[in-house]
Amino acid sequence: MTILVTGATGTIGSEILRLLAEKETSGIRALVRDAQKVEQVVAHGVEPVIGTFEDSASLEAAMASVDTIMMITPAGATAVDQASRVIRAAKIAGVRKIVRVSAIKAATDGPTNNTRAHGETEAEIVQSGLQYVLLRPNLFMQNLFMGADQIKQQAQFSFATGNGKMGMIDARDIAACAVECTLSDQWDGQVFELTGPKTISYQDVATTLSELSGEQVEYLPMSPEDMFAMIDGAGWGEWMAALTRDYGRAYARGWGEFTTDAVQQITGTPPRSIGAFAEEVFLPATLRVPS
Repeated sequence: MTILVTGATGTIGSEILRLLAEKETSGIRALVRDAQKVEQVVAHGVEPVIGTFEDSASLEAAMASVDTIMMITPAGATAVDQASRVIRAAKIAGVRKIVRVSAIKAATDGPTNNTRAHGETEAEIVQSGLQYVLLRPNLFMQNLFMGADQIKQQAQFSFATGNGKMGMIDARDIAACAVECTLSDQWDGQVFELTGPKTISYQDVATTLSELSGEQVEYLPMSPEDMFAMIDGAGWGEWMAALTRDYGRAYARGWGEFTTDAVQQITGTPPRSIGAFAEEVFLPATLRVPS
């Protein structure tokens, strides 16, 4: 079968391509917005189709003879429309199944604009008549990279989640679940909340970074309102500013404080810990890990 991956050059998408190549999976195609990133796709033996969600011709070309779509779309004000275009094009092309990387507790009455957008898209997928699997990851461990420069320069970092604990998950485990749900029909028609092995706060993250690096790293919570002002002032726009503010409020009050066994259930492997993520991914890119 032919598999189409959207968002293939992002954090999750690039790991999906790596895993598919590792499994020597054939018939993989990727929709690539930026022509300069084509080589990232080709390096994994994947067929690129240059185009956008808004370009119906490129969507049609990308979906020719496709059986399953691994559907990843970026967070943003146009996310619902972009996803709708993919779903409509999939139905026209005769696609059988969508594996959707959604968001934690996706719901049309959720606390953030992203939660509500994913809730709308999930409802559209369910009503489309296509087979589907919906994957809802908790907060990404990789979000820590947003504080990487501050950690390098000041040995501290800030987020708006207060002391809230979250079932943080490594994006590598999200990708692994997406791959398994694409290559098997065992999980069709199901919705999974994906989490790491335990709930942790960013204070716990700072403690882990300090222990592994040998350098004292401090977490300094900031208010959701200050986060909004910072993101908006940086030119990211009101939608993204509201997203970070409202996620901060929700996580601070314990909205993400839960874990599931979904990663173990789908992949047969326990989800990675914050220590494994820090040692294998984050610290080598930021702080020196003692030998």
